[in-house]
Order: sequence, then C-alpha cells, then structure tokens
Amino acid sequence: MEVFTLFNIGIDSFALLMLAILLYTCFVSFDNTQDIRYLRNSIAVVMLILFSDLSNWLLIGKRGSLAHFLLYITTMLYYFSQVYSAIAWRDYVWYRVERKVKSKDNIWLTIVLPVGAILVVLLTNPLTGYTFTITENNEYIRGPLSPVIAIIVFLYMLATSIWILYKRKTEMLASTRREYLILAGFILPPGIGAAIQMNNYGISLIWPCCALSLLNLFLNRSHDEISIDALTGLNNRGSLDKFLLEHVNPESNDRLTLMIMDVDKFKLINDDLGHDMGDVALREISEVIRQTFGRDDNFIARFGGDEFIVVISQVNDPRMIDNYVKSLRANLESFNATGTFPMKLSISLGIAYYPKEGIRTPEDLLKSADEHMYEEKQRHHAEMGYKRS
Repeated sequence: MEVFTLFNIGIDSFALLMLAILLYTCFVSFDNTQDIRYLRNSIAVVMLILFSDLSNWLLIGKRGSLAHFLLYITTMLYYFSQVYSAIAWRDYVWYRVERKVKSKDNIWLTIVLPVGAILVVLLTNPLTGYTFTITENNEYIRGPLSPVIAIIVFLYMLATSIWILYKRKTEMLASTRREYLILAGFILPPGIGAAIQMNNYGISLIWPCCALSLLNLFLNRSHDEISIDALTGLNNRGSLDKFLLEHVNPESNDRLTLMIMDVDKFKLINDDLGHDMGDVALREISEVIRQTFGRDDNFIARFGGDEFIVVISQVNDPRMIDNYVKSLRANLESFNATGTFPMKLSISLGIAYYPKEGIRTPEDLLKSADEHMYEEKQRHHAEMGYKRS
C-alpha cells in the first residue's frame, strides 16, 4: 500500500475507536436527555463518515465486482452522511442554545429539503456521474458536484458557528458564554484539516479532525454534567454548595445577598398540564431569572425541583436589591403577557443577607431565605385561594 493510504487507514481507525469510546460513555454515563441524544447522533454520524472513508481506502484498487459494488455503496454513504452530519450538529447546537426542540417548519427547512436534495443527487449519480465515478479498475474519481457538496457542508457549519457567536453577544452568564465559544469553535479543527488536505493531495484529515472537535464537545459536556443543570442550563446544586462554602465561612470578608425563589402552583402545573409542561415552565422561569440577574458577578442556580437561587455579591445598597426584585416581577409579567405558557407563572421570593447575626454557615443562610420565602408563599396562596403545594 502507498504511504498515504496507510496513513489514512490508521488515522481513520484511531478516530473511529476514539468516537466509539465517547459514544459508549454517552450511553452509560449520561442521562438520556434531549441534548445527549443529539450529541450521540452527531458522534454516530461522524463515525459513519469515518467508517465509509476507511472502507473506501481499503477497497480502492481491489479487483472484482463485489469490491466494485461495495466501493460504490460506501462512497454514496460517505457523501450522504457528510450532509447529515451538518444537520445533526445544527440540531445539537440549537437545543443547547434555545433549550427546545426545533419546530416542524424548521425541521422541514433544515432537514427534509437538504436531505431530500442530496438523496436525489446520489440516487441519480449512476446515470449522471455528477458526484463521483468508480472506474473498472475500482478507482475513485470525483465528479463536478463533489466539491460543491463539501462547500455546502462547510458553509452550513460556518453559518451555525456565526449564529452561535451572535447569540453569545446577548448572553450574560459567563458559563454559558464559555460554552457558546466552545460550540462556535467546533468548525476550527476540521477547517484546519481541510487546509492541510488541500495542500497535500491524498491525505484525508477533515473528519478525523472533526472527531477532535467532538472530543472537545464531549469534555465540555462532561464538565456540564458535574456543574450545570441539564434542564435549565443554570448552575446546579453541587455548584451552589461549592460557591457558598467558598464565600460563607469565618475567613471570608464577602457580603452576600441570597434570594431563593419557588414557582407558585407548580404541582398544579404538573397535575393539570403534565410533567413535560412543568419542565417548560421551569425553563421559562429560568430564562426570566437569567434575563434579570444575568451578570458576571451574580451567581444563578437551580436549587432543585422548582426552586432557584440567586446570590448577589458585595451589594451594600438595599435599594439595588429592591430594584432587582421589581425588575424580576416586571420581566415575569412581560412573559405572562405574551401568552406563551397556558397558565400564568408566578414566584415566591425570600431574601437573606450575609454577614448577619445568627448566619454563620451556608445552611444558616439558605434556611433564613427559605423562611422568608415561605412567608411570602403563604401570603400568595391566601390571596389566590389555594393551599401550598
């Protein structure tokens, strides 16, 4: 075998093995959430591309009708899976940024039409040879549409990266901005691979480099699994505990205002509308909280269930806290006015301060805020005529 052929077989095999390990880990170590399903799909599609490319390198030049048939099939699979990889990647990014599944209209425009078009091109290729040709000697020859398909895939991924960077401009949470930067950078390794490949004919590097992007994505998602709430994208309880331990202790000179928030009537939402809509309510509430408090120096977390925590650092002016609360109420009312959710969403709020007499530990601070929230929730429930759930 030629040196380039051996190199390509080796690097495809290594990338395939790496992605197989990542895919297995996604199944056994992560919860079966929507974003993990999208991530698994992206990994599986790139594995299919690498398998097709590896098979092509093994089959090129082999004699016999069976080898000819297999090379034709794997080459068609290679082109089709390239297009679908861009779509699978877009699905994952969309969900991570928007926290929701795409609408049917969006699916039609971004999946059905491009997949249908590439299927037509590939199925008619035996007659046209527009995409590729396999010679009698089982050699592969690119057709005029081959670079066009590659450019379309690249532009699709580039547009996705540009969209992420645009969304990053309006995102205020530092952890989310970091993730958006990682998502936008997905295109860099395959872009570098494409540049090397263009200057060294015979080397196939684009999709092994794409495997490196997926590895980086996997590592970021593993970090999120430890510190980020999967449903809302906010910090989780573990991150909150760590934050409070660092800032609420005898050696700390920090001044903190902690707000604990609880969704009113959440049990009724689950009972009347179903748990899926309960999840939607939590996501919408989290977006309102993010909109109100999403600055780098504020810490926002989902405490558990329908409870959220915001910690504001080094605030000495009670009027600023009052303004935050008024802004939160106003943003929630603005959301309710849109009619997006079938029930009016409201929250009860409790506030505690550190340092303060009787508050020496994170547990003391949380307990104090929870007691104030309970008092407000009781008032809300008395006004609305239902029992606390």
